[in-house]
Amino acid sequence: MFFCNCQSNLIAGSMKRLLFLIVLSSALAVYAQCPDFTNLTGAGVTCQYGSVTNPFQHTGLVPGRHSVITQQGTDPNTGGQLPLLPPGESAVVKLGNENVGSEAEAITYDITVDADNPILQVNFAVVFQDPSHPYDVQPHFLMRVLNIAGELIDSCAQYNVTAAYGIEGFQSYHSVRFLPWKKMSISLADYIGQQVKLQFVTYDCGWQGHYGYAYFTATCISNKLTVNNIGGGQIAVSAPDGFPNYNWDNHTYTNPTTYPLDPAGTSVNCLVVTNVNCYFTLSGLFATGVGPTTSQVYYDTICEGDSYHQHYFNLPPQQSLGTHIYRNVYLDPSNPNAQEVIITLYLTILKKFYHIYDHICVGTNYEANGFNIPQPQAGKRLDTLYLPRAGLCDSAVVLHLSVSYPFVLPETISGETVVCDGEEFIYAWPGAEVLDTILWSLPAGVANMSGQWGPSVRVYFTPETPNPAVISVSAVNGCGSGSLSLSVTHNPSYHLFIRDTLCSGNEYQEHGFYLARQDSVGVFTFTAENTTQLGCDSTSILELLVVHNPELTTLAQPMEICPGDSTAIHAMGSNSGIDNHVLYPLTVAIGDILCTDSSIVKPSDWPVAGKTAMGIVFYVDNTGEHGWAVSLEEYSELQWCDLWPTVDIANLPNFSTSWDAMFDLDGYSNTQIIRNEPSTNWWLNQQQAFPAAWAVDFDHGWYLPALGQLRILYGTWGLINPSLQLVGGTLFDMNPTSLSGLYYWSSTEENDFRAYYISYKGEIWSNKQFANGGPKVRGIRNF
Repeated sequence: MFFCNCQSNLIAGSMKRLLFLIVLSSALAVYAQCPDFTNLTGAGVTCQYGSVTNPFQHTGLVPGRHSVITQQGTDPNTGGQLPLLPPGESAVVKLGNENVGSEAEAITYDITVDADNPILQVNFAVVFQDPSHPYDVQPHFLMRVLNIAGELIDSCAQYNVTAAYGIEGFQSYHSVRFLPWKKMSISLADYIGQQVKLQFVTYDCGWQGHYGYAYFTATCISNKLTVNNIGGGQIAVSAPDGFPNYNWDNHTYTNPTTYPLDPAGTSVNCLVVTNVNCYFTLSGLFATGVGPTTSQVYYDTICEGDSYHQHYFNLPPQQSLGTHIYRNVYLDPSNPNAQEVIITLYLTILKKFYHIYDHICVGTNYEANGFNIPQPQAGKRLDTLYLPRAGLCDSAVVLHLSVSYPFVLPETISGETVVCDGEEFIYAWPGAEVLDTILWSLPAGVANMSGQWGPSVRVYFTPETPNPAVISVSAVNGCGSGSLSLSVTHNPSYHLFIRDTLCSGNEYQEHGFYLARQDSVGVFTFTAENTTQLGCDSTSILELLVVHNPELTTLAQPMEICPGDSTAIHAMGSNSGIDNHVLYPLTVAIGDILCTDSSIVKPSDWPVAGKTAMGIVFYVDNTGEHGWAVSLEEYSELQWCDLWPTVDIANLPNFSTSWDAMFDLDGYSNTQIIRNEPSTNWWLNQQQAFPAAWAVDFDHGWYLPALGQLRILYGTWGLINPSLQLVGGTLFDMNPTSLSGLYYWSSTEENDFRAYYISYKGEIWSNKQFANGGPKVRGIRNF
């Protein structure tokens, strides 16, 4: 068998966020060459904690944030899919936890790189909530290798993973993203005998509402190739385990592989690819009685990009500058008692390629850095100039030249200057094809549907957008720069939902609808598409309940009575009946004031001595005495469900479409069911798990309205606001200027991820959680 040092070179690939930090150090303290990573109180181990802005703020081991797992089980946040211990391990470290609050934790190990085991192999798993926040505030886990100055040893020495959907290797359980146990190996053979710091860091969500944590353990393994004489003139050669890809120079890609045993010596090279798409080379020479007889050390120099074939080494083209250590261990496969002969090579790679990046405008010559290019065409081009140098590597100067068209500032941004809220519009920089960079800047309240960078931007305006709204854009290429602004006036759009009833055989001419005679009985929907005087949409949706219109004849027995006597009244006719209440005026009307003693007071009679208002009537049933009242106050920015992942409430009906959901009128039962649902997150009680349903005073009769009740309430805002103002209640904002006034929660559920809420325009949406705040809650009650 033989040793080989590794040379790390970047191939490609994205680094994902987890901090595995290795810092070269010259401290005098001596630490274990490969410690027990699960001993968090051992020498050279430092536990730290803080917030996502500074994970190293405090030093100390915090139970629950720096933990050791020794019992097998499964992680409940992954639906039981992630085992707590990977195969072959009896203990691992858990860094971080399921708590939220923008916490961050770190563990640092001081170690000395062992000559016999210079490959660090980390076995880890990651669990994130994925709230789909901006990238820089998502939960993440980071790993990298730094020198004593805090600089990366090279570009391969970093692994960095951030919560997102679709990360390679990650699996999902609802909105939790988790990485099953994975091994990552890093060769530290260039740093044998030096002290390093191995550091892990976990970060929660930066907005305090979501967690991120990880499990890990680590060990140090040999970088030796091993060989076995398998007979038939063949030898089996193995590289260290734990790497994703092996590229042997016999054109095989499995580990182990086989080579023919050449009596003159078998040279073996393996390109080992790491988990971050970098590589290093292992080399060896095997022979039967042929080869070096004593250990030797060689020093040599080659140029960048050259291969090396001397002193028993057969190395591929070298790209990483500096001095690298390679070791071959010669072993005679036919003689198990033969002593190892170590060949060490200190190979220095000198710079050969020099890259120059430059820029000119169309119509000019490029005459710099030894190049002479007359008026190159627009675009990007590569040119190379070779310069021989005596006693040194010949230089290859590579010119990366960008040739731009002249910068021309247009007169204005193209796009509409008068728009309507809620509709999409496109704004563009004319002639953007000659620009290098374009950046758009939008005012608050304008939703960006296409990103800030690019020749155009797709947006829609909301009521909270300032008026006029100023859209700005800046652009640059190598020949100039400039910026433009466009003032845009946005006008409101209206979307109304109306419920009404009609007796069959009658026309309907209310709320802007002009319907012919309705002879069919049932619930019918009509839409009126209109435009405002300013040219914006004004859409009204009418849900019309058409009922029978009975032919009614009354008969009293007896026909004549004396004062104080009684008589029986009968209705004669198809679908006819007597409703005693229609004989008298309705006693309760929309806008009346419900008092704490359950009495009803007309707004015209308010105030009344000894009466305290607690609600405003917004619906009266056909008795004329009973219905629903809305509370005087509301609660802002609440989540419907704050569990992660969100859950489907047991026994609560699901409505898969908003049309079906509009017929849900049982908010009282809904609220009771939600409040009886247990929390599935141990750190949240029921009240914290379902904030919207617990915000109302259910014990005293108030509940979260069902969507059908909320739609009826929405249709009466204009009628009840004067009464709310009269008694000092909170008015419904019919033209909100901030996001906090846009939406109200219902108690109607769509599925485990969504519950219905309504906008100030009457639009129906569904969700259960919001990244910032959430809809309002307005309780209602029966009377």
